Amino acid sequence: MRTVSRILVASMLCITVSPALATPDEEVRDIVAAWAQAYTVGDHSKISQLYDRYARLHGVDAADMIGPEAISEHYYFENWRNAPRSVKLSDIKCYAYDDATATCAGGMEFVVTGQSGETVSQPSQVSLAFAYDHDVGRWLIHDHRVLRGIAVAVKPAPTLQADAVQPSLSSVPASAAAIPVQ
Repeated sequence: MRTVSRILVASMLCITVSPALATPDEEVRDIVAAWAQAYTVGDHSKISQLYDRYARLHGVDAADMIGPEAISEHYYFENWRNAPRSVKLSDIKCYAYDDATATCAGGMEFVVTGQSGETVSQPSQVSLAFAYDHDVGRWLIHDHRVLRGIAVAVKPAPTLQADAVQPSLSSVPASAAAIPVQ
């Protein structure tokens, strides 16, 4: 009996407890955070590793960049021509639709410090589509869209005159007028 209990105790000690696995939503959110960190430090090669080989980057220049090499080159030249910069993520929502597709969207703010020390902030919107690449065993950015310079409205727009127009009672459709009221 002692031998059996020793074997059970020894086997329990040998079992390693694996940490809780991250959900796909958390995994893609971590990729967005890794992208923001790599962008802030200007690591264009790290950024390009987050993209699928057919990935497309829209909205930052006149032409779309397709593939990690073109995307890396874009960030390399952006880093070269700008002074220190950073990106702050805000209210990024991520959803995994299944085990192979996911999206993230939300706000971000690009902050660039010019050579004169002047800081310029550029609010933006971002959306990313992810595909899980089973060959490499990880999520990769498949489509990345950025809309820079979109500010949040401080004052709501004034109401339009058309919103204030009330329909006359005589314009009730005949089908609605024919419904008996109980």
